[in-house]
Amino acid sequence: MGHPPEDRAAPADFLVVGASHKTSSTAFRDRLFVEPGDEAALLERLRARGFEQAMVISTCDRVEIFGATRAVDESTSVARELLELRLGGEPAEPGAFYARQGREAVRHVFGVAASLESAIVGEAEILGQIKDAHARARRAGTLGSEVDGLLQKAFSAAKDARTNTAIAEGPVSLANAAIQAVRGLFGDLDKVSALLLGPGEMGVLMLEHFRRHGLRHITVAGPTPGRADSAAHAFDAHAVTYDELAGALERADLVIGAAGTGREIVTSEIMRDAIRARRRKPVFILDVAIPADAERAIAEMDDVFLYDLDDLESISRSNRATRDEATREAWRIVEGHVDRFLGSQAERGAGQEVADLRIYFEQMRTDILAESGDTDAAEVTRRLINRLLHTPSEVLRAEARSGDNTDAIAQAVRRLFALDRDVQSGDDEPPQGSK
Repeated sequence: MGHPPEDRAAPADFLVVGASHKTSSTAFRDRLFVEPGDEAALLERLRARGFEQAMVISTCDRVEIFGATRAVDESTSVARELLELRLGGEPAEPGAFYARQGREAVRHVFGVAASLESAIVGEAEILGQIKDAHARARRAGTLGSEVDGLLQKAFSAAKDARTNTAIAEGPVSLANAAIQAVRGLFGDLDKVSALLLGPGEMGVLMLEHFRRHGLRHITVAGPTPGRADSAAHAFDAHAVTYDELAGALERADLVIGAAGTGREIVTSEIMRDAIRARRRKPVFILDVAIPADAERAIAEMDDVFLYDLDDLESISRSNRATRDEATREAWRIVEGHVDRFLGSQAERGAGQEVADLRIYFEQMRTDILAESGDTDAAEVTRRLINRLLHTPSEVLRAEARSGDNTDAIAQAVRRLFALDRDVQSGDDEPPQGSK
């Protein structure tokens, strides 16, 4: 007699564990930050602890582990534990870490790739950073088919959202407004010396835009020599730490604040000393950090021009309502991609169930034919129907006795077999024996 196929392992579920600019301070994320060269070791530790598929995305805005696992609770604990080890024994900020699974994890990954979860919606850098992390996970051998498939669809969703909405125009219009203001003060950018504090992703975007318009002399300040050197290398720039900020400010015509440490790095006192050392040569401070890097009182000082994102938005004449509508439309597009991705995942699962059911039925048919010998076709088919209905009938009767899922199961049966009328009396009688 045929037997139902053995239970297969449960499909892997998607999981995201980490901290972002929405839940934690920049200083906290600086401690969590994973340098590209350190990712392979972290990925190997994740795999050794049972995290089946994983990749790490580590930027100024977020430090997260994306993965797929069949043990969601255990893998969540492992991911958080390994991230907390990076804090060097210091406690985590309350509420900094989050964990998302299933649909929420998929939506989050798609939203991050489309820059909808970024501090500045529409910035383009995050997609390249995810693609780089994707490639490193592939080289480390921790990517896996589920996470690879998730990322490929996330890239498609990001492209669709950026192509068919105006989200990408927001950062560009702000950067153009900044260039317009700086040129009005200094003229050609090739004579301007710039200092980037951070570097947060909006600051990097601004600096890249300035470079495309002629900026050549750049210094990057970071919280540690390693972070400063890493960021400066990308711009072929000089690196300093925050401890060297006073001297760096004396040499800077343009200061881009993108650190967002939660404290005002550029104070009135340090700026007053810098202006004195510059012999009243003006300074343009573009503070795009959240929270702000520059003390607001600096705006009242002579020879200092302090602009934030609201000021740039006024120059560019792009209003918040327009940006918010573009963001909502982009989310609608991304949600559609999420629905299609999860739908295709479910269909693949159902396809396997159908294949298993076909094997089960075919084995039962073979068993009946072997048992029946020269029995006529009518008797063989009656035995086959009885055999096929035996287990479903028992399940339906057991559920009817418990009363828990009777209606739902009955509706599922009618849908599966397109039953548009009541079953004839006797059709669901339990089989009499095995033949």
